Amino acid sequence: MLDLKAFAAYLDASGRVSRLPSKLSRRDNLSLTLLELFEPGIEYSEPQLNQMLKVYLDDFALVRRTLVEMGHLERDPYGRVYKRVVKTSSPS
Repeated sequence: MLDLKAFAAYLDASGRVSRLPSKLSRRDNLSLTLLELFEPGIEYSEPQLNQMLKVYLDDFALVRRTLVEMGHLERDPYGRVYKRVVKTSSPS
């Protein structure tokens, strides 16, 4: 179970996200927290990915899209398979 305490203002009584933050940076941070659900190197079908996100919020499509746009999830050209991108830090 993910720790969503930092987003307490957006959670309902059951601990699910009942509304997304209106501020983009908070929404991005929530998306990055939810990214922890996905193991690097594992391929997920879109239904699998959606089901994992649905545990925490109803607007899973926006979070999925946000993670793809941020470059943390990649999807095949057909949108059927998703994979977490492993970010490596570049040498200084």
